[in-house]
Amino acid sequence: MYFFLKAFSFYLRNAPTFAYNITYKIIYSLLFHVLKIRQKVVLTNLRWAFPNKEKKWYKKTMKLCYKFYTKEFLDFLSFPRYYKNSKINFSNFEVLSNALNKKNGVILLGSHFGSFDKLFYAMNEKGVDLTGVAYKQNNRGADLFFKKIREKFINNQLYKGGDARLLNESLSQNNVLILLSDQDAKNKGVNVKFFSIDSSTHSGAAILSKRNKCPLIYSSITKVDGSYEVEFDEINTSNSIENIVQSYTLKIEKTITKSPEQYFWFHKRWKSVRNY
Repeated sequence: MYFFLKAFSFYLRNAPTFAYNITYKIIYSLLFHVLKIRQKVVLTNLRWAFPNKEKKWYKKTMKLCYKFYTKEFLDFLSFPRYYKNSKINFSNFEVLSNALNKKNGVILLGSHFGSFDKLFYAMNEKGVDLTGVAYKQNNRGADLFFKKIREKFINNQLYKGGDARLLNESLSQNNVLILLSDQDAKNKGVNVKFFSIDSSTHSGAAILSKRNKCPLIYSSITKVDGSYEVEFDEINTSNSIENIVQSYTLKIEKTITKSPEQYFWFHKRWKSVRNY
């Protein structure tokens, strides 16, 4: 798998734009029309999150979601070609800068929404030192390939479930620690409302922020026409862990509601509380 991805990446980086676009259309059609990967999960999630929409809205949003993430995946594989050419606008970068000036490290709370890898790339281009926490891919070759790409813009990559001391060490070095906290947390999560559904939600960002007395910043990146708009928002961490988790979960929900086609609906977000 590693050598296949490496060869495919080489092709995408060097292919003429028209060939790249043809490749995108072929892969999208394969995923959406032929293989129909996770379509049942996507539709179920959309119906639970937006129960009052019409049938055609669900199908249209699902189709746009497949198109969006097919393009984002190909852009990632072709790194750095389409990352360098992306127009990424930071509306309030000073929120992050002010948090970093406290010298306690920063926890960047995000979700699987929008072009999050492009956000991290753009932050690195601004001189921000990043530490990322990710799930290890089942395929060893794919895991290695993805890791090597992200090493170009994420200084330190850690696996979820690894040594917690490395997280604290990263914050002590005034790094920005990236935590995507929108997946189902099973029996280890805090139960909060997400789209009015009781949802097991990861609380690690809230706990680490409390324990290390470091700022907790919510981030989002939304594609608008041909550019990407980035916003930061500091979260009040003076409340209880449950209240903090509810606070950032509502921010994720509001971001998704504005552009639902840019959310990664392929996860079984509510598998702890509902049957898929």
